This record gives sequence, structure tokens and C-alpha cells, in this order.
Amino acid sequence: MEKKDVKNLIDVIKADNLGQIPDNTGSSLLPKVIADKIISQLLEDNVVRRIFPKYTVPTTTRNLTVPVVVQGSNQVRVIGYGDDPTSGNQQTFTTKSIVLTPRLLTAWVEILEDDLETAGMDLAKEIRKSLTANLAEAEERAMLFGVYNASSGSYINAFDGIYTIASGASCATSPVTYTDSDKLSFKIANAKKALGVYGRQAAKLILICSTTFANKLRQEDVVYNQSYRVDSDVLKTGTLPPIYGVKVIETTHLDEKESGEVALLVRTDAFAIGDRKKIFFRSLETEVFKKKLIIAEELDFKAQLLNSSDKYEGIVLIHKGS
Repeated sequence: MEKKDVKNLIDVIKADNLGQIPDNTGSSLLPKVIADKIISQLLEDNVVRRIFPKYTVPTTTRNLTVPVVVQGSNQVRVIGYGDDPTSGNQQTFTTKSIVLTPRLLTAWVEILEDDLETAGMDLAKEIRKSLTANLAEAEERAMLFGVYNASSGSYINAFDGIYTIASGASCATSPVTYTDSDKLSFKIANAKKALGVYGRQAAKLILICSTTFANKLRQEDVVYNQSYRVDSDVLKTGTLPPIYGVKVIETTHLDEKESGEVALLVRTDAFAIGDRKKIFFRSLETEVFKKKLIIAEELDFKAQLLNSSDKYEGIVLIHKGS
């Protein structure tokens, strides 16, 4: 990097630290150090994004193919010692893959140039934070109950979400239902059992639940009782402890489904995230004295624990029976 380029980059970083959104870098890509700050905020704001493994999709390719092991197919073979290998039957192996194709997610705001200039640099910084928070919310909603539609321009159709798969025909595990008289903690144990081998390691499981579901959990004696977990008094902190070793994550977005009577027990490797680790920023003149500030990223999200019947393992829906 030439000395002039280094100086320009330092100026951009200083401006960003002061709250100015850089729009004169000569590129719609923000410098990596600034992009990393925004990605860190996305990770902080979107609880779902923190859970699953991430793959970087190169900017030079449209997508990334990730080979997956087909769960449930017997690929272990015995070869007898001393046998003539040429006389045996040729072994065949099933291979599958998921294709991560990041789609563009954008958030923007229109603002009068005079407001941006006269309000001081803090306004620009708050706008960027607000746009990043909007992106994070869109990510989380799409990852939870998105329905993929290649021709749609809505973020909710960017990819299939966890709830969409767990409640659909492509899920290998049938939903676990409960009634008002059931203890939800016991139903979590049933869901863990229903996952079979995928439910054996509690450390690899996450329970994503609605606020409604979480509040009912808090009221169960086995959960709020201090003796359940000495270092976590639910009555004081409001924080739910692990249930049967499974960490609990609460999100208000799931309250939009089934009147909030819903939770998702999922393996931390059941889905994969593909992104380009780039943040785009553009400033456009839309009208006289008015400017549109746009922030964008490229992201994909796919289930990856396929079985030999083309159904997804490691996911189970817990919801109230009809």
C-alpha cells in the first residue's frame, strides 16, 4: 500500500471514530477495520447469528459449495484380510452438499443534508448504528422464520428459517406438543430425547424460545427454585439457567408465531452461515438537499444436517397443541 493510500485509510478510520460516515473513499466498500466494527454489532444484536458456524464466501465467486456428511447412511465397510480386492463388489458412497449463495440485505434512511451537517457528527454515527441494528433485526427474523423465494425482494424471503424447517415436512423430527397443564421443562427433555443421537450432547444444543415461552419457564418451580442452580437466581436476575444442560436464548420475534407458544431446540451445527465479511456503504443524492444513506451486506443461511431421506436432523419444534 502506498503512503498516500495509508494516509487516506487513517483519515477514514479517524472520521469513523469521530462519528462521520465515510462517503468519499472512492469505493462502496468500507475499510475492513470499520466493517469489522459493524459486523461485531451485527453479532451482538442478532442472537441467532452467534450460534452457528460461519463460512466466508470469496468475493471472486458467486457461491460456495460446502460438502456435507449424509447422516443415517452406512458408510463404514469391512474388508477381509487377505481377500483379493479385485473380486469384491465396488463400494459406492453418497455425497451431498449445500450451496451458500449470499444475497444482498440493505437498510437505508433519507435525511436532509442540512440536518446531517448542522446536527454535528454524532448524528451520523447514530444513523449508522441504527441502520446496523435494522440489518441485525432483519437477519434474525429471516433466520427464524424466513421462507425462501428467489424472485422476492423482501429480506424475509432471503432463505428458509429455523422455524420454517422445524414446522415443515423437510424436518426429520416431529414436533413436541404441550398443554397448559404440562411443565415446559419436561417437554424440553422430551424434545432432547426426540433428537436421538443429536440430543445426547447438551453443550451442542440451544433452545431458542419466545418471550411467552420463557415467562412460563420462569414460573416453574424447578426453574425458579434457588436450589436448581445456586449461581443463578431467576427471581433476582430474570435470566433463565440451562435446562437439562441446554442453554436458553429468548427472542421476542418468535412471539409472532403461534401466539408465542413456541420454542426451537436446535443443534449448533444444524445450520451454516455464509457471508462475504464485507460491508457496503453508499450515499446517494435523492432530491435537492436530501441524501439517502444505504448500508448493506451479503448473507446466506442454510440447514446442513441432511439424512439419507433428504430431511434435516438436529432440529425440533416445541409448541402448544391445537
